Amino acid sequence: MILRFKLTFSLFFSLSVGFCWGQRQERLTGLQRVPVTAEETIALKHKSQNSAVNLPFEDDFSYKGRWPNPALWADSNVYINQTLAQSPITLGVATFDGLDKFGFAYNLNRQATDTADVLTSRSIDLSNPVDSVYLSFYYQPGGLAEPPSTQDSLTLQFWNESDSSWTSIWRTFGGGLSVFEQVMIPVPDLFHNPNFRFRFTSYGSLAGTFDVWHLDYVRLDDQRTTADTLLQDIAFTRPHPSLLQRYEALPWFHVDRIVNPAQIAKPDLRLFYRRNVNPAQPRPSMFLGEFTITQNGTVLDQNGQPDANLDDSHPSLEEVRYPVPDTADAGRARLSYLPTSLSGETTLISTHTYSGSNQNYSANDTVVKEQHFKNYYAYDDGSAERGYEILNNQGGFIVQRYDLLGSDTLKGLYLYFSPAFYNIKNKGFTIVAYSNNSGLPGNLLFESDSVYEPQYSEHDFYLPYALDSSEQAAILNQTVFIGIRQVDNTPLTLGYDANAQDATTAFYGEVNDLFQSFLPGSIMMRPYFRYQPANLSADKPKLLTKQNFSLYPNPSTGRVRLQGLENLEPQQELYYQVHSLKGQLLQEGKAQEELYLNLAPGLYIFHLQERSGSAAFTTKLNIR
Repeated sequence: MILRFKLTFSLFFSLSVGFCWGQRQERLTGLQRVPVTAEETIALKHKSQNSAVNLPFEDDFSYKGRWPNPALWADSNVYINQTLAQSPITLGVATFDGLDKFGFAYNLNRQATDTADVLTSRSIDLSNPVDSVYLSFYYQPGGLAEPPSTQDSLTLQFWNESDSSWTSIWRTFGGGLSVFEQVMIPVPDLFHNPNFRFRFTSYGSLAGTFDVWHLDYVRLDDQRTTADTLLQDIAFTRPHPSLLQRYEALPWFHVDRIVNPAQIAKPDLRLFYRRNVNPAQPRPSMFLGEFTITQNGTVLDQNGQPDANLDDSHPSLEEVRYPVPDTADAGRARLSYLPTSLSGETTLISTHTYSGSNQNYSANDTVVKEQHFKNYYAYDDGSAERGYEILNNQGGFIVQRYDLLGSDTLKGLYLYFSPAFYNIKNKGFTIVAYSNNSGLPGNLLFESDSVYEPQYSEHDFYLPYALDSSEQAAILNQTVFIGIRQVDNTPLTLGYDANAQDATTAFYGEVNDLFQSFLPGSIMMRPYFRYQPANLSADKPKLLTKQNFSLYPNPSTGRVRLQGLENLEPQQELYYQVHSLKGQLLQEGKAQEELYLNLAPGLYIFHLQERSGSAAFTTKLNIR
């Protein structure tokens, strides 16, 4: 067994380069699709139009939902989220990229720099400001997403009511450090009118989440100066973490078997916040560590007496991580929230907040986690910051390690495929499971007979790829490596959660030619057990079949018959290829009703395609 290690030049956005052209290469790329739920689509259609906004105009984007607040903003192109930025000023940012309001790329074929996302304020009444008016905001290039290059930019413009035109006020280009910078812009008297507006515009690729900028804490008000840079807002900066040690989700029926909850439950949590206050002024007294964990309204654990002195030593204007409960306080009990028994799927609600000072925004004072226990294992939090793909991986697998807590039947695999530069229509994959060999994928435990076609999800991140009843595999209580094997060489781009750092061990390649991933996030795949999703009939991805072809006998000694050719149009010609499970082409030719395959005993992939290369039929072939 050969295990190859590859180096990455950058933590989040560079390639793992191979030793020569043609070798397998691990790569993170931008997304070309961010799914939108049906509920979000309805909400967008019902956004109301409001009259002119009065001062102060403030938005820190800490609210739920993917679109900007319609009471403040006139359009909804940017993406409101809490996961794509790195160490933001407060919880939530507005992200500029090459996706439209519904999460689709503006133009998949447009890689050159062009006008991308725009965020325009509603009309603001500046007819009678008391004194000088300033607009301030924070911006960050890249974050956890793909950073903009030196030719990409973010601009600010003011609306000139007198001649109905936009005036360019400020601009910055990519290529800098991925940190938040604050900008203070005076609003000249020329723009003091009842219909003042401003807008931010990003310039970059229109093909997806490329050339990304993040905007945080926009403030417009009068009676300000260039020194008015402090927010006076203490805020959470990151979402609530998982309550589980390694996973984001576990099957309820495996959790129910746990004798010692410490095996899976965190004894304390690490939360992130930032004291956006003036360091020269007296410190506001904060009470950190208030939490409540409930199940169906019943309190499982809580702390009604938080630590009053926990933040005494925390610096201002920096993101700080603190524990709940405070590990320095010997009198605080560890978290204890797991129910004594579970009889079905359930969700725990964990709410963390703080108190002690009046804050500007209540939304960033509280973080909530829905901890799901369904029938799957998950490392990712459901957010895709990047796309993950392996180049030159024909016949190779992409798997992640799962330390199963019980023995059960593998029913299928949830996957999120992200639209990318490649046409993956009719590009197949199988579902595989490998044993553990000292922390590496070992023997093949299971491979599906079905060959699946990747599907793009319309409203949710994940689709279930269900195993047929004859294929479902019983897996013992053990460490296994579960994932997919690519049929051909076209990269299959999977969603990638860059926030789930160091939680998983992923491998790609083949058992005798392994590559371990050193990227710190998680590939978005979730094996599920025991039963199928309730909505499987509506969501089941189709197999690689265009017509009713069949190959028999299977198993075979080498002489096979191909049924279905009689249904072809006269001008249609089909060709077959036989590949090894490693992807090596072994035999090919024009498809006929009877074929003789000169192959050694073993398993193979039989592929039928049109002259254009479009797939018509793929199946696994067993030669005895």
